[in-house]
Amino acid sequence: MGATEVSSFLIHLAVEGQVSAFTQNQALSALLFLYRDVLMLNLPWLHEKGRSFLRP
Repeated sequence: MGATEVSSFLIHLAVEGQVSAFTQNQALSALLFLYRDVLMLNLPWLHEKGRSFLRP
């Protein structure tokens, strides 16, 4: 998944899924772990934009 797909997924969770901010943060953390530690890919856009997807 690229930036567009990750963004769409996180926005879907917030808007259509209406999940809590905690759940959104957990999903973001899982994606960061997947890309950084499992796939060993550096995705600076995910670190920079990730928190902006979260809703209070």
